[in-house]
Amino acid sequence: MIRYRICELKHLTPSTWFGELRHLLPAASPDLSASAVARWPAHAFAVCPRCGAFFVSGPAPHPSPCGLCAAAPPSFDAARSLFPYAGDVRAAIVAAKYAARPYPVDAVALRLHETFSERWRDLIPDGAPPTVVPVPAHPWKYFRRGFNLPALIASRLSRHTGLPFDPLALSRTRERVPQARLPGSLRHENVDGAFRVPRGRTVPPAILLLDDVYTSGATAEACARALKSAGAASIVVVTVARAVP
Repeated sequence: MIRYRICELKHLTPSTWFGELRHLLPAASPDLSASAVARWPAHAFAVCPRCGAFFVSGPAPHPSPCGLCAAAPPSFDAARSLFPYAGDVRAAIVAAKYAARPYPVDAVALRLHETFSERWRDLIPDGAPPTVVPVPAHPWKYFRRGFNLPALIASRLSRHTGLPFDPLALSRTRERVPQARLPGSLRHENVDGAFRVPRGRTVPPAILLLDDVYTSGATAEACARALKSAGAASIVVVTVARAVP
């Protein structure tokens, strides 16, 4: 695990490399009990109605899209993130993905379900339930970790909501450099064409695409393009957390 993570850092400059080593060091594990997860602070202010970008004030959602979406609307129809990617939220995701520590899948899925029942209820129109599709991991990364965190959360969210679940609707065909180690300016190019719908597979018309963290939107955009090219009509992206400046 550690040797693989060090190899991930080889593309960085020496000055950045040492700063990134902190991700390899053991960190105090946050409280991952259901009661603790229930207290994780969700973003409660306005968001861009299209990409879900967090605003620092105002009621949610914001009536107008952000400048980026106004200039170049994304391929997906809407995106929402529950938590800022900070504190215990970030620590839990990092520990699960890079240190093989348990993740509170059921408690997080329950928080998402509760939010769909309240603030996000307009994302799922009556009579048109979407299929929950997780962002896939590269096969080698799945083999190394033994799990795909978005798929675990998506499966449990499907159980809570009763929405259909299709973990094989989308596949990842390649991975150049792990997205987490790239600046935003390089992320779109890194995942361009990295996802596809398996040949012969029928894509659901409405999709709820689930990922763990929304950073630049590059992964969501690449997935949405692949799904819409295969026939999907509506795609709503939902992530557990969103990177904040």
